[in-house]
Amino acid sequence: MSSISHVHALAISSYKGDELKPSTKMRLEALGIDPATVQTEAQAQILIAQAEAAPRQNNSGKQQGGHSSREQLVSEAKELASDVGAKVSAQDTLEDIIENIAEVLNAQTPSEKVQEFQSRLKSLAQRADVLITVQQNIFNEMEMISVSNRLILGL
Repeated sequence: MSSISHVHALAISSYKGDELKPSTKMRLEALGIDPATVQTEAQAQILIAQAEAAPRQNNSGKQQGGHSSREQLVSEAKELASDVGAKVSAQDTLEDIIENIAEVLNAQTPSEKVQEFQSRLKSLAQRADVLITVQQNIFNEMEMISVSNRLILGL
């Protein structure tokens, strides 16, 4: 996100006419963008930022490296809640379920089984935090692309 903001700010501040810098032309070509289709340095910088952001957006939504969808996490949380005896209603959010599980586990006498449940809960909570962060990053990047597109179109 910060690289997009930086490139966006650079694009706005570096406009000096219709001529593209040689380094900008090379970056456009490396990203598969024909430099002849770009009219200004500012447009080029915005297109570069968008092209670099697109792979991150596509990869962020896929399950990889331990990242899970919200539905998967809710399913796992409900399963863990069932295992520990925590009550879950249909209206409970993922965060509510995690909180309910933590309350039940904190009220239990420490044992090997409780430690196992706490470990599962910790893993689930960490993955939920990652999911929330990824979703927020995607939203922020999409907002920046929207702003960039409006600037390109002069809206």
